[in-house]
Amino acid sequence: MKKLCWTFALIFTAVFVLTGSTIAGQSALQEIYAAKTIVVSTDANYAPQSYLNDKGELEGFDVSVAKEVAKRMGVAVKFITPDWDLITAGKWGKRWDISIGSMTPTAERKNALLFTLPYYSSPAQFAVHKDNTVIKTLADLAGKRIGIAGETTNERYLQKDLSIEDVKIVYQNWKPGELKTYPTDANHIEDLSLGDGLRLDAIFSSKQTIAEAIRSGCGNGCPLKMIGEPPYYEPLSFALDKSRADSQTLVDKLNEVIKSMNEDGTLVKLSEKFYHTNLVPKL
Repeated sequence: MKKLCWTFALIFTAVFVLTGSTIAGQSALQEIYAAKTIVVSTDANYAPQSYLNDKGELEGFDVSVAKEVAKRMGVAVKFITPDWDLITAGKWGKRWDISIGSMTPTAERKNALLFTLPYYSSPAQFAVHKDNTVIKTLADLAGKRIGIAGETTNERYLQKDLSIEDVKIVYQNWKPGELKTYPTDANHIEDLSLGDGLRLDAIFSSKQTIAEAIRSGCGNGCPLKMIGEPPYYEPLSFALDKSRADSQTLVDKLNEVIKSMNEDGTLVKLSEKFYHTNLVPKL
């Protein structure tokens, strides 16, 4: 009897270990399908990419893209809004599955993150207060206080330390007097709108973000104007945590979804809806 009990105990232990190993060995894609939900990180204050509407719900280009991705994968979507520097640092600990937040796949970020195909592209843009009469060209920004969101490609560009695959970066032959970093673009837009030279002389963000702030009045009046041509365009991709085991199948699946959304015109329609122009690259 004891021998039989030991036999059953050994079989039970073996089955438990094997089952546990199977669960632990699931890929990131399998875990999402098992949970029937994909958790997406994005920004709650980054219009028109992502923002809270009057009902307190997330809305915007990136939010709509994420919802469509989840729909095509056959799972629900849940949004989370961690700070940008936490997203770019990697090692998410499965708190979220992917970032759909208009991220550029820089060489530095690839140390911690995996990236999909680009789903659209973004022109970088400088802007000043509309009352400014001194800064007329990009060269006039030399020695000025410029606001930027921290840990962004725009910050790297002004520090002349930006590397994007397949993108030729041409730097300006001047240096800003001071770079003031902010948690997100909406913060430096607000500071510049307070008055010409009051807190900032200029800002550096994406063209579509500045255009939306000017169009919408950023809630309280947004007296800004763009100056100069975009110094560079950047491809934007979904990002995944490189430290999460077995993530490549998820990358492959997301690339399939991006291709299908590109081919059937969904990305173009969303770009025109939120940006009023087509910013979607051909794959």
